[in-house]
Amino acid sequence: MQQIVQKQQPIATTFGWLFLQLLTTIPAQAQPAQFTAPPPPPPPLPAVCANQLPTAINSIIDRPELRRYRWGIVIKELNGTNPIYNHDGDRLFIPASNVKLITTAVALRQLGATTRLRTSVYKLPSTGNSSNLLVVGRGDPSLTITGLQSIAQQLKQRGERQIGQISFDDSYFRGEQINGDWEWGDLSTDYAPAINSLMLNQNSNPLIVSQQQIGMPLQYAWKNSSLNNWQVDNQSLTVPANQNSNINAFSSAVPKVIASFGKPTVKLTGKLAFNTNPTQIDLPVLNPVESFITGFRQSLTKSEITIGTTRIVTGQNTISLPEIAAIDSPPIAELINETNQKSNNVYAEVLLRSIGHTHPEHATSNEDTSNLGIALVKQRLTEMGVDPQSYRISDGSGLSRHNLVAPISFVQLLSAMERTPTGQIYRDSLPLSGVSGSLRNRMKGTLAQGIVRAKTGSMSGVVSLSGYINPPEYSPLVFSIILNQHDRSTSQMVKIVDEIMVLLARVKKC
Repeated sequence: MQQIVQKQQPIATTFGWLFLQLLTTIPAQAQPAQFTAPPPPPPPLPAVCANQLPTAINSIIDRPELRRYRWGIVIKELNGTNPIYNHDGDRLFIPASNVKLITTAVALRQLGATTRLRTSVYKLPSTGNSSNLLVVGRGDPSLTITGLQSIAQQLKQRGERQIGQISFDDSYFRGEQINGDWEWGDLSTDYAPAINSLMLNQNSNPLIVSQQQIGMPLQYAWKNSSLNNWQVDNQSLTVPANQNSNINAFSSAVPKVIASFGKPTVKLTGKLAFNTNPTQIDLPVLNPVESFITGFRQSLTKSEITIGTTRIVTGQNTISLPEIAAIDSPPIAELINETNQKSNNVYAEVLLRSIGHTHPEHATSNEDTSNLGIALVKQRLTEMGVDPQSYRISDGSGLSRHNLVAPISFVQLLSAMERTPTGQIYRDSLPLSGVSGSLRNRMKGTLAQGIVRAKTGSMSGVVSLSGYINPPEYSPLVFSIILNQHDRSTSQMVKIVDEIMVLLARVKKC
């Protein structure tokens, strides 16, 4: 019997054949994709010699599309004497919120970094089983309903269960609660409310707006319905989910003027897309003292304390009265941080009036507290070496277009503050480029990120930025850039200002 022996192929040959078969069966689309390397990052911008800086800045502000606008720029070494760049630095400009640099600097020096604004409750003489109380406000802009509830709990712990009468003294700040130089259109906004001694929730009350069915007006509700003193003219609309939302609430009348002619009206316009979250619109309260009293009563009721009558009084002497409850604001240093980081107008105006309250004439005259604050600001600025002819201040926040300041004033002020014991607190209160506050989204990814501490400012036709910069290859600089009379969007002009800041970050000694 013949044995049949099958010839075995070599292993290498067999695997080679299989590999060729596999290659011929792989579809074209299964072939591995070619890897494309990302483009290399742009080369770093070259340094700029200090003596070339004027030419470099002029090449920006002298562009044809920018020549019609008014620029005021001063740049100086922090420890130097003469500016290394000066373009109309001694001329007056509308500075917008850069005014807060002045207000907060003087507040630190005049009031002290650790001072707090105290809201006090005193016990008045009474007969019978019920107590009579006196509430005195000192303009704490940070006070919320939570703070009033803390006061209520203090009273409860002292055994106060029945209050016969509560008197409210709102006279710590004297004079007009709304600055007469502010524009009409600002007066129905939460950033320009009345400023008084008994403040609650920054004297604002949010309107919460939410969708209904498509084609229907929006629903709205006040966050605190008991503080509502506006009527709402609802001209808004719920639109399909694929449309953009745009909600506005405004009044065409000044609250102070119309309050005596019945309930004022705020007009709600715009649209909110279906299936979107509710929107909050902050509006000012029209009667701050009435709102404070309402919030105070609510807090006492929540703590099971009964209240009889309430009244508003003026100029009560509290020297001999026992204080039985109180709440303090954060220290002035923290109020200044809030003012500069968030450009908070309410805090700035309170700081100006708090400065005015320390004026020697406040106890002996009937002068408006804010006017006394401005007088004291001028006195302190002169002591710090700021030219008194280089500015005119009308408020504490910069909201008024009557404010006029030369860029050299800000440079003189910033330089002087650096030499004071509270200089570091002041500098740290300013937003940091690309990191915090109103500069958190500016100069990101540039050489200027993280090395600029400055106060922003903007309003129609105005952009400003003043502060400090630490260039990597140069001495620390102090600067002020103010642009007036432009007709472009704020975002467009902010980019130009930031272009100058990146240029400063590149400066070096040559």
